[in-house]
Amino acid sequence: MSTSQLGKNLRLCTYDGLAATPIVYLVQPGNFIIAALLVELFRLPPATYGLIFSLPFWGNFAQVFLMPVVNRSYSPKAVSIASSSLQLLCWVAMATMLSFLPIDKPEISGHWFISLFAVSAAITALTGVSWMSWVQEWVPLRLRGKYFGVRNSLLLVSQIVFVLFSGWLIARLGDTVAAFQAVIGCAVVLRIFSILFQHRIQAEIPITDRAETKLSWREQLSIVRESKPFLWLTAYGCIWGLAASTFGPFYAVFIYKVLGLSVQSVGILVILTSVGGALSAPAWGALADRFGNKPVMLFCMISWQLQNFLWCILTPENQWLLYGMWSFGGVVSTGFILSLFNLQLKIIPVHAKTLAISLNLAITSLVTAMGPIIGGAILGHLLQDGRAPIDVYHRVFLVTPIAALLACFFLTRVQESAASPLASVVGAMRNIRTLGSVFGMSILMDYVFIKNPRTPKSPPDRQA
Repeated sequence: MSTSQLGKNLRLCTYDGLAATPIVYLVQPGNFIIAALLVELFRLPPATYGLIFSLPFWGNFAQVFLMPVVNRSYSPKAVSIASSSLQLLCWVAMATMLSFLPIDKPEISGHWFISLFAVSAAITALTGVSWMSWVQEWVPLRLRGKYFGVRNSLLLVSQIVFVLFSGWLIARLGDTVAAFQAVIGCAVVLRIFSILFQHRIQAEIPITDRAETKLSWREQLSIVRESKPFLWLTAYGCIWGLAASTFGPFYAVFIYKVLGLSVQSVGILVILTSVGGALSAPAWGALADRFGNKPVMLFCMISWQLQNFLWCILTPENQWLLYGMWSFGGVVSTGFILSLFNLQLKIIPVHAKTLAISLNLAITSLVTAMGPIIGGAILGHLLQDGRAPIDVYHRVFLVTPIAALLACFFLTRVQESAASPLASVVGAMRNIRTLGSVFGMSILMDYVFIKNPRTPKSPPDRQA
């Protein structure tokens, strides 16, 4: 692939991400827009909402039975475009069905939402695996950290714009079915452009030339089993996924039901998270390229989960803490997600990459899918016992940070070539330049201002 063609493909890949961001944001039921739709407007109980939240993970598990079949006959690009198109049609159906679902009968509307989100989850899983496998084929390893750091930053800007627009639209139209239909409709239209950008990327490797097609499914499975870093990363993903999904989905419910925040207020929090992530993503990419992905992941995860203990003391009186929590959470979660993505691309066996990605997603998702179902059942039982809701939420919110910190022991066993120890990243963060760039102040941190002695012939000047 020529340099000019690679540059064009990278630009198109960025445009694809910018246009796809709204629908990618909506397909996860834990986001504040869908949470408001299901919990506030249609008043679904915790158990039903927990089940819906788990559906994307069940979809990720189901794709493992489909990917080996389609991967033999179709390229990752073809699967990505086809599944993206089906995802678009699914959400057209979602927007249409909202007009016919009864708002005052959650037992009926809940079943329809479960069905619609189940179909969306299965299709989205195919989209994610095929897109990741396709990208690994043509994005050079030397560019991944820097490129995806910048790309993720731009995608977060796209998310900020979408969240702002959605909040404004819902405020203008009220918390009505029409408002949510308009939001979904905008995401669907943008998804059309995303698919067109994918189609224009000229980086498809013929099926017969892909290394993984030269080996049988059993041979590829044997390669995956022998990859110790991949197995440890999968084990980590299982523990972390279960920790995050058991009671994490109910942060949004807690904010709406206990703290009493409106959809617009939660939108501001989401924007703060996105701004923090957008400003810090390039710096995290540079740190990952310099020190390795694993130490950056460890630093971000530990910082992130220590902050999450604050959920256990939040009340309507100190809800102002949320603004700092979501801003800081946006910074460190972006570093974690970016490093996780690059680490997966780095350690996945080349001759079995699609199978490895598919298995990792299926195994971790199967475990993660149990979390919201268990959490919803426990939370529903505790809330029915007459206990104060705020006390119940405070106690269950201890589970996520404790379990997530324990999961880091599995991450330490992952061997990444040319990676520095965690102490190197901590040391780098102590440097004011690095710290400034992570929090989006790289413009100021790149300059040292020196005041020269005054002379009659020359005014004071400033040197970089």
